Amino acid sequence: MRKTALKPVYEIIFDLSKLFDSECAICLKKMKKAKSGFTIHHLVYRKGEKNHKDFTSRLEYYKYLKPIITKFKKKGNIYSKFMFLCNACHHSLDGPRGLNRRKKENVLRLFMAYYSTNT
Repeated sequence: MRKTALKPVYEIIFDLSKLFDSECAICLKKMKKAKSGFTIHHLVYRKGEKNHKDFTSRLEYYKYLKPIITKFKKKGNIYSKFMFLCNACHHSLDGPRGLNRRKKENVLRLFMAYYSTNT
């Protein structure tokens, strides 16, 4: 798919990024314009809420998601439901070898080992 076809998706993500100060929650990379490289990450799916697999296109998914995220921002609890992430950080979290593929207690041990290492 050509990038021009995805431009409306990037514009929605860019609009939503402003609700998160336009920066990745992990590495703090800023989204400065509507372009690829960022996504909205669900922390919790509510009962009956659709996920990206329920849609045939990213555009339809983000059109569905935008009012949901906006509603949570107005309620003041957006950060308990969503994160704004750059694709690299999202891939580290959700990718094929990402953290959510491991047991939570193993991830905790991994982080403890990381912080204990001084090399």
